[in-house]
Amino acid sequence: MEMGHEVINALWRPSFVFKHEDLRGRLSRRNGGAVTTAEPWDSSPLNPKNRVNALPPAGRTCQASRWRVDGAASFKTRFFALPLDLLESNGLPPLRIDVFVPDQDEYPPALRQTLDAASGVAVQHPPATAALGISRYICQALDRHCSQNTGFLQRYRRLPFGSRIVIDAIVTNLADIDLVVEPNYQLESKATSLPALKQLWVSQVAEHDWPPDIDIASLSALRQLHDTVTLVRCNASASRGRELHGKTAIFKSGTDGFDHVLHELKFLLTTPSHPHIMPRPIAIVTKKCGFGGKQGVFGFLVPYLPAGSLRDPLPARDRCGALGDSLKLRWCEQVASALMHVKEKGGTFYSDLRPDNVLLGSLGGLLSEPAESGMIAVLCDFEQRGNWHEWCPPEILYPQYLENLRSHRHRTTNKDWDELIASYTRQRPPTAGETYVQSKNRPWFSLSRESQEKAMAYCLGLFIYCVFEGISTVCPSMAYAYPLEPEISFPRFRQTPACIRDIIKACTADAPQWQESMEPRPRRVVRAGSLLYPEGHTHMSPNAQQITDSVLSTAQEWWKSELEQARIFLNGPEWQNQQFGAQRPSLGEVMSSLGLARDEMAS
Repeated sequence: MEMGHEVINALWRPSFVFKHEDLRGRLSRRNGGAVTTAEPWDSSPLNPKNRVNALPPAGRTCQASRWRVDGAASFKTRFFALPLDLLESNGLPPLRIDVFVPDQDEYPPALRQTLDAASGVAVQHPPATAALGISRYICQALDRHCSQNTGFLQRYRRLPFGSRIVIDAIVTNLADIDLVVEPNYQLESKATSLPALKQLWVSQVAEHDWPPDIDIASLSALRQLHDTVTLVRCNASASRGRELHGKTAIFKSGTDGFDHVLHELKFLLTTPSHPHIMPRPIAIVTKKCGFGGKQGVFGFLVPYLPAGSLRDPLPARDRCGALGDSLKLRWCEQVASALMHVKEKGGTFYSDLRPDNVLLGSLGGLLSEPAESGMIAVLCDFEQRGNWHEWCPPEILYPQYLENLRSHRHRTTNKDWDELIASYTRQRPPTAGETYVQSKNRPWFSLSRESQEKAMAYCLGLFIYCVFEGISTVCPSMAYAYPLEPEISFPRFRQTPACIRDIIKACTADAPQWQESMEPRPRRVVRAGSLLYPEGHTHMSPNAQQITDSVLSTAQEWWKSELEQARIFLNGPEWQNQQFGAQRPSLGEVMSSLGLARDEMAS
């Protein structure tokens, strides 16, 4: 079954139980029940009439284009495209103006292969994303729009922060593209002024603890690394932020609102520094809003760590034998000490632990290139958005499932699911007075501090597993592809030393995966390349409708089973008492165990 934005969004969340019939009907109409044999010439990508005019050769980036795609989000319906003419002239402030395209199911059938509609959905590696057919299509569409509208780039520079460029429909002839610019004045209006923010946090952040503030116009975008992370160069020659002039840094912001970014800013300003936690912000970034003239806070700058995260180097270096157990253990100890600091000195928790969010820094200084022998682990991303399902302990996972069901229950009426949702809503901790950030990660914020620590210990156990097994994440992902895909899944071990295995098992003692290894569970949906299959059936016959029906039925049975486990959990003693992770060690105990493991491995 081919991947697509809507398909993945539906399949990997429990609310699929509400959507499967509607999705099945629409996909059936798309497939038409046809067997995929010889493709009709009229819809073949080999037919010249079905080739996009002016598209560069497949597999190459748009080298001749005056636009560059740095990455994408939302399963390739949102692209980070930057105009080179502005980047190379006087510099372009990081305005976060992304390009939005339709769901892959809306592409003309004859263009799906040319534009890598299905094969590109799971791609994460930036160079691979830039080489996708749809990325090249976007660059050519923007080139043509600029040539037809000579003042476009001047207007582009004046657009509000977070504006959108929307391509309403994918068509063969670039001249027929309807490209619309949607200014986002509403987002700018939500920005808080710096004086108001200082007043709001006056009891927690002293005036002398605030870094300098600089205008976004003093920054030049270099590359978009993530949807909230931009690599920038500082051009602050004025008195405010003058010491940053000429330096590269990371601009942290967001285009879906500023609540999570301000939450992270507050954490970094109020938590004492730690060698394995992202350093304090070096500047607050402000911008004059389009209406009203308010100088709002749009984000902040932190040092740039050029080695990036552990996610991709971990399997690459491990497979060539460049990672010894001593270095792996050191990284695990450093992350454990950072988590303890978050709990003890920050007075909070960390909900996003996985190799993506552990950066590699240098003992010689965070702004310099890290020496191969001196790499240290640095925890980043304190927005508290929560983690992927496979990284969550039961007390987070099952409430997370039910929060997802609650937000989608209006789609249909089902007695079993309605009763489960009602039971959860009655029993969950009170939500009165919660902030927006808390409401978006309710399962973590509702735990007691002791239970939050036990949940962090669970995630730490999975992180240790990834490090010692040399994999990017705990299991192959249905939604995301990695340059080097995980070869095994938790809880299978391949190369982890026995003393480290014991620590992992203690941290994850109540992980659902241990139970799954003893009791058969329904099959799940898996990804093989760019296609989705029922687990164990990746060589099914190429009948599009048959595969689609099988995938949707597999997903439905899987989520029914998972929600039944959630029902059992809600009726269990841990949920009733709101005390979780009794079998797991504390973070301090994990640190002690890692120290003992170091002694054992050295002997």
